[in-house]
Amino acid sequence: MYRRLVKNIDYPLVVTTLALLFFSLLTIGSATLEFTDSSIEKIQEMNFFLRVLHMDYYFVVRQVAWIFLGLAAAAALLYVDYEDMSRYSRHLYVINLALLAAVIFVGHTALGAQRWIYLGPFSFQPSEFSKLIIIITYADFLAKRQGRLNNLRDLIPCFIYIAIPVLLILKQPDLGTSLVFLAIMFGMLFVAGARPALLAGIIVLGLVISFSVYQVHGFLHRTDAGLKEKIAQVNRAISKNDWSLSGNEELRKELEKKGYLLNAGDLNEYLELLKKDHRQAEMRHEAFHKYTLKEYQMTRLTIFMNPESDLLGAGYHVWQSRIAIGSGGLTGKGLLKGTQSHYTFLPIRHTDFIFSVVGEEFGFVGVTLLLGLYYVLLHRGIRMIAAARDTHGTLLATGIVSMFAFHIIINIGMTAGVMPVTGIPLPLFSYGGSNMIMNLAALGVLLNVYVRRQKLIF
Repeated sequence: MYRRLVKNIDYPLVVTTLALLFFSLLTIGSATLEFTDSSIEKIQEMNFFLRVLHMDYYFVVRQVAWIFLGLAAAAALLYVDYEDMSRYSRHLYVINLALLAAVIFVGHTALGAQRWIYLGPFSFQPSEFSKLIIIITYADFLAKRQGRLNNLRDLIPCFIYIAIPVLLILKQPDLGTSLVFLAIMFGMLFVAGARPALLAGIIVLGLVISFSVYQVHGFLHRTDAGLKEKIAQVNRAISKNDWSLSGNEELRKELEKKGYLLNAGDLNEYLELLKKDHRQAEMRHEAFHKYTLKEYQMTRLTIFMNPESDLLGAGYHVWQSRIAIGSGGLTGKGLLKGTQSHYTFLPIRHTDFIFSVVGEEFGFVGVTLLLGLYYVLLHRGIRMIAAARDTHGTLLATGIVSMFAFHIIINIGMTAGVMPVTGIPLPLFSYGGSNMIMNLAALGVLLNVYVRRQKLIF
């Protein structure tokens, strides 16, 4: 049976995947090494092969282990006919929700998020595997509703189906993965036959709502910060007995306009009024974040537009990433020669910001090579969507290609400073066990659809 499967495998996709994995291991081995001035000078004197020997192999070895697990998962999923997977879609969906719910109660917290479950010495991230599970189950769900996706009422059950796991993931909180689910959903709905105009209208409405939320947040944030600043100014004036506010012409004019006299009594009265207004503004601000995104999430989503406004805080990641990519030039600084990476200016450089390491050490040439490999991967994926023998296979392939495309676009846009920082890893490239195993397993499903583009008889 495997002989027939191997014969029908898409080898360009397999070769592209192996090339990405090799490039990934090379970059991870470089990215995780930290240098001092003296050690980096010694490295720069070495030839390329000696530098390879001096890489940090701790993370490389772990990544290799996860790659083998991922390849085993891909082989297993390639063997099982994708039609047989649909028989267990309800069970998989329930298991998926149970795992996501378990994270809330027994999950391990790291980097401000509760996303990992520990099983002895091992840990895994259910939200990563949830992506593939939802693709498998959603493909079956939509295939059974084929021809019944013509209006908004028909789409409501489809939205609810995705909304339940998305809400559990947002509870962790994991905004990036939630956005991946939306990309998967819209991609699969489009191919399943939902009217493009209806989907476009829903997306536009979502963007309008998001922009409105952003504007409201900006107003509440500015009001809160403005009142804090005024309270600080009045306190400084009172502590210095500066009743005439000689050092603050703007505040003095505001008090005079409101009818206050420039004396101790009126200044203290005005201070109490400011404190009362600030308490109310603070309550409105907190209520807003309770029912929408947290303050840090809003900041991460918007800081890319002006990272210079907080270079030592929220804008630090984006700014350092831009510097790293821009400093690589045409051919890069060379393996193990990236100063932004090895002097640890660039944060989380082996996971979310690994593309920045490629830009710094391999330059425009390396970035072009990486983008070329991703182009081949997505192009082959689209060909497999077109070649699928039935709706179920088409939807499976669409969900996987949508997931990969969204990851690639958002991660590269994030590191280049043109998209929000969402913490989405670069597929088949960023360091991480759960993500690597899930990505390779997803490719196994994609190849499954392709090798069975014609009914195989064994």
